[in-house]
Amino acid sequence: MSELPQEVRELDGAILAFIQKGADHRDLVEFNNLALRTFEFQYNHIPLYQLYCQRRGITPQGLSSWDQIPPLPTDVFKSTELFTLPSHIARTFMTSGTSMPNERGRVHYDEGGLRLMDATIFAAASAFLVPDGVKTLILIIAPPPDIAPHMVMAYGMDRLKDYFGLPQSHFLVGREGFQVKDLVNALHTSEQEDIPVTICGGSFGFVNFFDYCRRKRLKFQLPRGSRCLDAGGYKGKSREVGRGEFLDYCEKFLTITRNFCINLLGMTEIASQFYDNTLRNSIQGVHAASFKVSPPWTRTLVVNPETLEPLPPGEIGLLRHFDLANRGHICAIQTDDLGKMMEGGFEIYGKARESEAKGCSLTIDEMTRAMEE
Repeated sequence: MSELPQEVRELDGAILAFIQKGADHRDLVEFNNLALRTFEFQYNHIPLYQLYCQRRGITPQGLSSWDQIPPLPTDVFKSTELFTLPSHIARTFMTSGTSMPNERGRVHYDEGGLRLMDATIFAAASAFLVPDGVKTLILIIAPPPDIAPHMVMAYGMDRLKDYFGLPQSHFLVGREGFQVKDLVNALHTSEQEDIPVTICGGSFGFVNFFDYCRRKRLKFQLPRGSRCLDAGGYKGKSREVGRGEFLDYCEKFLTITRNFCINLLGMTEIASQFYDNTLRNSIQGVHAASFKVSPPWTRTLVVNPETLEPLPPGEIGLLRHFDLANRGHICAIQTDDLGKMMEGGFEIYGKARESEAKGCSLTIDEMTRAMEE
């Protein structure tokens, strides 16, 4: 594969330098400049997106602020390919498609885009998963990338393992399914040898393990510094577990206290990750409300579900994310997640019903008509 164009390498270098300043670096002017520069690049290199913007009378020259960048709904990725450099695709991730398996979206990355994603994983996890700098045995309730090459969670957790895990860290879902006895043995070893662990995985994978512990009457006394990281929610599952109940299980079966349990919001369509501030607050001795933190290279808005206009803090609406690390596809992503803004982040309440997200449906319809021309 040929080298990325100079224009791309220069833009990536600027974004990468911004991300590497870490989670405590807040420079809205620099973010705004990079966001507008990224939008102009995407406008010039994704013809369908350019047409969509032009229909709305929007050009790069007419924008002065990141929040004026036209977002696209996540469902658009199910119907079209949105990528700046089609000849440089290095990796493709696919959306879960749990509700409609035949309608899975594709999100492409070139080598530069993967470097940006890797940088977000390292910077965000350094601040919110391991703010104490502790190296742990990372045990992952998910398949590894060689089994699930198109699963962005597998890719991200593999990076966490490499960046922050002890050498014995490994995945626990193989070609024949969840290797639950392997996890049990690893946790017993952790108890005996006083090795702190980080258990990572999909939220429902944890629930399956807790059910197994209940049936087998298993309880673990994991060493101080152990923690849980769950992600993905319960999409398409027959059983849902409230957050309070989930945290109760972590304490009951693993002896991991609530302040060492972190939920992660990750999306295939967004290169960055949004962590709870719970563990970071605990380590720093901060007494504050728990919420998802928008790292400095991202911004989040809450918008009216019908008009898609921004709502004031405290009002519940649809979450819209802006991510500089999305350089390769679309930096402004409109989700169907319901949430509200907090100072420094946001809370999330689940998915909006189709009838509630009328604005997203109208945008998808507009994009579909543009594709037919």
